[in-house]
Amino acid sequence: MRTKPGTIEALLHAGGGEAKPADSGGWWSRLAFWRGLAAFASVTAIGLAVLLANPSAVPPPIVVVLAPTGSAPGATPPASLVASISGDGSTLVTRPIVPVSIQPDRALELWAVPKEGAPRSLGLLPGGSGTVALRRKVLAGADTLAVTLEPAGGSPTGQPTGPIVYAGKFSL
Repeated sequence: MRTKPGTIEALLHAGGGEAKPADSGGWWSRLAFWRGLAAFASVTAIGLAVLLANPSAVPPPIVVVLAPTGSAPGATPPASLVASISGDGSTLVTRPIVPVSIQPDRALELWAVPKEGAPRSLGLLPGGSGTVALRRKVLAGADTLAVTLEPAGGSPTGQPTGPIVYAGKFSL
């Protein structure tokens, strides 16, 4: 079936006037935008899949609660300390749950106590708070963290001299 020339054109332009191009809709309807968005989503999905398939080898941190062991002369331990050992074992952070008050001529010293052998000093904890960079294997063989009340500046002998005011067990 044949149509007369101009009939289709007449039907298309029935509204009168010339045909206008469709509204472009701006950047939202552009193919380049959608291609870019699809590429970004693909790269993100692949990166997430790789991350989930290969979790990091660093273990989670270890948290130790150091509970008061009793009242010591010159100190009033009102509450526990919390110690967190980083997953890679390079840092130990302590924070008191409630501020710790001690006499000005005294200091709190943190110790790693091994199952066998002498305790190893990890440093002083001013006000019960502190961040300690752990030397390689300083916690090896240790299963307890202890805090003693020492003279200002720490233990003069390199070993605990004062009473243990906080202690907590842990396992690496």
